[in-house]
Amino acid sequence: MSDKLQQLLTLAVIRILRPLVRVLIRHEMSHAEFSELARRAYVQEAYANFGIEGRKMTHSRVAVLTGLSRKEVRRLVNIDEFEAVLSNTPNRAVRVIDGWLSDAEFQQNGKPKDLPLQGETGSFAALVARYSGDITLGAVVDELERVGVVKRPQKDVVVLASQGYIPHADELEKVHIFSICTADLLDTAVHNLDSKPEQRRFQRQLTYPGVPESVAEDFREEAAMRSTRLLEELQSFLASRTSDESNNPSSEPLHRIGLGIYLHDKTDADNFANQGKERL
Repeated sequence: MSDKLQQLLTLAVIRILRPLVRVLIRHEMSHAEFSELARRAYVQEAYANFGIEGRKMTHSRVAVLTGLSRKEVRRLVNIDEFEAVLSNTPNRAVRVIDGWLSDAEFQQNGKPKDLPLQGETGSFAALVARYSGDITLGAVVDELERVGVVKRPQKDVVVLASQGYIPHADELEKVHIFSICTADLLDTAVHNLDSKPEQRRFQRQLTYPGVPESVAEDFREEAAMRSTRLLEELQSFLASRTSDESNNPSSEPLHRIGLGIYLHDKTDADNFANQGKERL
């Protein structure tokens, strides 16, 4: 690796890690704990993406790729992982909200309806029965209300408060979503680094410097409105194309696919401070 590339990669890693470290410090995860997780990630990625075709991956090869000892690789391979807890498979509460946003029975003019709590069709009870598996109606509505995703202006009416599963009150769920969204973004960026132009995934960013605070506030509102509209349209597109099982022959591979949109916003003072630290 050239000195220039090494320097750019070092700055990139620091830039990527700082927001993550902010979360870790806030939740009292020590450097030692993070270092242990970094070792696990090195081993997992070596096994997942750096094998040699036709040859079995060995602890020795992983040790060469990662700089860890073979003993350390063996220890890490045998550790019970947290992936089952942090699985990106949507939980049942997420499936209920996705159904509300995509199933015509629970919509009016393409928008999620306010639902009566009980009823055989078009009700929150019917929605839960269809999308939550064997979880009871009371458990689902209590959980969604607790995290701020639904509201109950009346005891027998349930209203969707967020266009998607965006828990406002549950720190565990917010960290869970943070991990999935950040991993998806990085996975796309790394894929695009490694791929030919025709194989790259959509990745664009708008950055406009020198924006006054009043205009920035207007932009935040406009961006949120337009982005929400786009995501709702894409949600409807996917729902319309996948709701009929005949559109998904069993021979086709299945994908977890979507589009992420995020707002970035720093003051000039923040930017100058970060640039100064990166030059040191």
